[in-house]
Amino acid sequence: MKKILIVEDEKQMQSLLCICIGSSEFELTTAGSGKEALELIKEQHFDLMLLDIMMSEMNGFQVLKELTERELFVPTIIISAIGETNQVVEGLNLGASDYITKPFEPKELVARVNSVLRRVEPLQQVEKRKGMFGITIDQSQQMVLYKQKGIPLTKKEYQLFSTLLSNPGRVYTREQLFYLVWDDADDRDFRNIDTHIKNIRDKLKKAGVR
Repeated sequence: MKKILIVEDEKQMQSLLCICIGSSEFELTTAGSGKEALELIKEQHFDLMLLDIMMSEMNGFQVLKELTERELFVPTIIISAIGETNQVVEGLNLGASDYITKPFEPKELVARVNSVLRRVEPLQQVEKRKGMFGITIDQSQQMVLYKQKGIPLTKKEYQLFSTLLSNPGRVYTREQLFYLVWDDADDRDFRNIDTHIKNIRDKLKKAGVR
């Protein structure tokens, strides 16, 4: 069962989101603040986060920035009453997978949740598994290890590498990898894939992987 974290400081909206999504299909956890959400993400794995922007103490944008700084990857749908283009763009640029404005239709919310989960599933399939050449991917810690030692990959390198390792033998096009890993579909420079793969190879070689 997929685990979804709902980050919303209004109790009524928390309850509404839980009803719309349905606890029978997903394991739902709620957080009343950005700081509480970060603590929960630190302690356990979530397949998706529904994140409000306008929260006291720490807003949704600050939560996304903090996740980036900690190099933690949680697929995120922003749910906000603010629907201005600049706010939407900022949320997507900070790493959100989707953005939906309040009020919303429950069917649309469920459809967007399922859409994002399908898009990121190759990353979520790797919980903690042995890969080729004795490499271990620890999804809960967002780490790649070789002989129990961490390999310092960036967030994008980790996402790219775990995608490739989750489907050994599958051949991806640059475009397929781009849309699996990159959130910003407007920046369609597929050469980024080549650069990141080269960096991954260099780091694996430096770690002793042959």
